[in-house]
Amino acid sequence: MWRMAKTVAIVAVVGLALAMIGRALIDDNQIAIQSKEIPKKLETNAMDQLMAQDLALTTSMFLKQLSAQLQRWGDADLTDSEIQKRFSEEVQEHPHFNGFALLKDDQPEIIVGDMSTSNSNLLTHHHMNSEFSDPYEQDGKMYMLMGEKSEGGHTILGEVDLSFVKAFIRNTAAVADSNGNFFVSGDNPNIDWKTTADLPESIKAETVPVLGWQIVVQSEQPDKEKLTYVEHQAVIKFKRPQNNTAWFTDNQDLTVVKQNDPFYVVKSETETTEALIQRLRRDYDLAFAEPNYVFTQTGITPQFTVPNDEFFADYQWNLEQIEMSQGWNLSGGKDVTIAILDTGVDPEHQDLKDKLLTGFNAFDESSDHSDAHGHGTHVAGVAAALTNNVTGIAGVSWHSKILPVKVLNDNGEGSSYEVAKGIYWAVDNGADVINMSLGDYYHADVLQDAVRYAYENDVVLIAASGNDNVEDPMYPAQYEEVLTVAAVDDTRNRAFFSNYGQHIDVAAPGAHIPSLFPNNQYTVMSGTSMASPHVAGLAGLIRAMRPDFNVEQVYDVIRNTARDLGTEGHDAYYGHGEIDVANALESLTGR
Repeated sequence: MWRMAKTVAIVAVVGLALAMIGRALIDDNQIAIQSKEIPKKLETNAMDQLMAQDLALTTSMFLKQLSAQLQRWGDADLTDSEIQKRFSEEVQEHPHFNGFALLKDDQPEIIVGDMSTSNSNLLTHHHMNSEFSDPYEQDGKMYMLMGEKSEGGHTILGEVDLSFVKAFIRNTAAVADSNGNFFVSGDNPNIDWKTTADLPESIKAETVPVLGWQIVVQSEQPDKEKLTYVEHQAVIKFKRPQNNTAWFTDNQDLTVVKQNDPFYVVKSETETTEALIQRLRRDYDLAFAEPNYVFTQTGITPQFTVPNDEFFADYQWNLEQIEMSQGWNLSGGKDVTIAILDTGVDPEHQDLKDKLLTGFNAFDESSDHSDAHGHGTHVAGVAAALTNNVTGIAGVSWHSKILPVKVLNDNGEGSSYEVAKGIYWAVDNGADVINMSLGDYYHADVLQDAVRYAYENDVVLIAASGNDNVEDPMYPAQYEEVLTVAAVDDTRNRAFFSNYGQHIDVAAPGAHIPSLFPNNQYTVMSGTSMASPHVAGLAGLIRAMRPDFNVEQVYDVIRNTARDLGTEGHDAYYGHGEIDVANALESLTGR
């Protein structure tokens, strides 16, 4: 099943692999679709714990944003009527604050918005300059008070709408307050506990340090019977495209579901997938016929460039680890386009919208690349978020443009046909680099054909290795035209979930990576999905410095300048090592 590189955070069981996958075994006479158990499958509890850690970090980032906003409001001169008017409008429009109050001696001097309470005695949790209440319910919604002390002796009080907490935990988790009482959960988290005291010993809660909240993740078990291809459909390619009209005349029992020359998706109303493929495989006019596979997501002493983005210093350990600040002195990725093949990209995110190009939706062939899932927006942010703009995070290739290509739907699923179609479109529309944080465990001719097309047109291809801690190669990561990326953590050890094998080229940070989320939010995710765009961003920096380099020369720079990890030389766990941005770009200065 084609899918994202199992991002192990806010999304529920999304990624490069499920417990069971389908593999097509084809010979001249028959096709059989069989299930294969992934060997050495990761313990669900380990992945759930990783998700919970990401969610706890996301909550901390969320609170830091709110605290900064309260301080900005508290510093405003609210005696000025014009400022007060603009301030009132800003509070009303803020997505997370229900209201705002300025207190003197615990009495409100100014109240703006729809605050249900301004009782500062509820502020029982303290962290640095901030104070927080326990969550409480009002009119069926959960809220929390947040307070800041101002220099003038006032208390700045905000009532926080906790809807975002429910939004980012999706249906994977539940959150308990400091007293152990669960107060918010996703739509269907499969959680039946009232307090953390009810938790089975096998399930561990992750604590949010500031509030004492506890986050619990309990993943659903994958559906072992789920098909890994679209029933009754086949992807075909003609040996001689000029014969396709006559061929369809002779095969009127088949309906064309989708077409994107040179590929067609055809459907039979009566034949099973196995029977349809068996018939088409015998057809002399076809170059290939295969199931329409379903994919679901998988720096003398240098001068450092230190961006002013709000989460850079405290949360983006990943960029420091790959010597990013040193590398930015040499290249920012200008005049390079990085295509993100994923669930789409939020077109209005404040940390991306000014650098997004007109994208493509491989499902309806429109330019609608909106992202209701979040995976693609997160991946795009790692590669090339707006940087040094005070807001949010820093991206690896901060001047590069992003070309959003939606090949996975809002559930994080797509087919080999959509992914191939997206590759062709990206190449034909100016991509210099393509990032693919997706894949699965079977070869598809339609995908390999598209990968070769990109490679032959001098487009760099970066793919995630997968998150099942197995040696089995994934596709497109396995194709020789693609640079394959494994994940490491903040200790430069292989992330426990990262797939391995001799096809691994390099490694990059992939555990607890902060980036963007739709609706101007920021979240922390883990997975080789997050490692891959670090390398795509580096490829963008290299292509900006040396636009004359072909694909193989770009690959050589990335491999040859990596920091060797594990056993000496290339190995199955780290490839040539963890990418080193400064080393890579410095190697180009003398060429």
